[in-house]
Amino acid sequence: MDQTPLTPRSRELGDALRTLRKQFARGAEFAESLGWDPSKVSNVERGKVRPSEADLAQYLTACGKDRDCITEFVNQYRQAFNPYFAQQTDNFSTIMFAERGAATITGYSKTALPDLLRIDGYTERLLQRRGATPDQIGTAIRSQRERQRILRSSNRPSCVFYIAETALSTQLDEVRERMDQLELLRRHSRIIRIIPNGKTLPSSTDFTMYAHEKSPTTVVVDCEFTKVFIQDGSVLSQCQAVLATLSEIALGHTDSGALLSRLLGEEYVAVIKAAAVEQPTAPWS
Repeated sequence: MDQTPLTPRSRELGDALRTLRKQFARGAEFAESLGWDPSKVSNVERGKVRPSEADLAQYLTACGKDRDCITEFVNQYRQAFNPYFAQQTDNFSTIMFAERGAATITGYSKTALPDLLRIDGYTERLLQRRGATPDQIGTAIRSQRERQRILRSSNRPSCVFYIAETALSTQLDEVRERMDQLELLRRHSRIIRIIPNGKTLPSSTDFTMYAHEKSPTTVVVDCEFTKVFIQDGSVLSQCQAVLATLSEIALGHTDSGALLSRLLGEEYVAVIKAAAVEQPTAPWS
């Protein structure tokens, strides 16, 4: 077995193996049936080591899988430890393994709000503009709700999200949805730093950095139709340089919260004015 640094994808596929194996036997019993040391089963299922293709075939055969299933899984596994891994944006499993157990999450959003800070309507409008199907949109929203639980957990990671002010007003045309989105952001202002209009942005690409205590840092770059998972020292250094610049030009948490409160207040005023204009005039006035 190869002691390659684990990745979100290797953890995801290892977890899939563990889920499959638990239908048949406990770890120690399963290891004995394969002639493996129990630690080997554990390390494979945690995505910590790269098993050989023969090991994978033996494992999956013991779980009752046929040749086609084994071939498909082995083909997926070949890329599990790659330092660069591209995935369609409608797959939400791998990103959950990047978030799971992260000590810190640091994001930069120029064009769209981060997934963890979106209301359902924001994601729905964004995906509609990208041509997603209703089923894809429903799956995305369910996954988003599940992932957002990480911000409410008792052992939540330390988070900072740098968000361009221009991203606050995109995607949503309905006033009620804009207000709901601003309110959600305002409630999370302790982890938000807004880059005000007029500042020169150091990167045109949205990305999020997931740092773990016992595994390599992963950078996830968001493109319109794909997410790219990266574990590369050069890319990590470039992203850290971008974040250092953002730290200098972005508003602090308090000022970001004040800006969000002001924008929310402006939406309320606009609603009141619109309601006053629409109010019918009494016939005797």
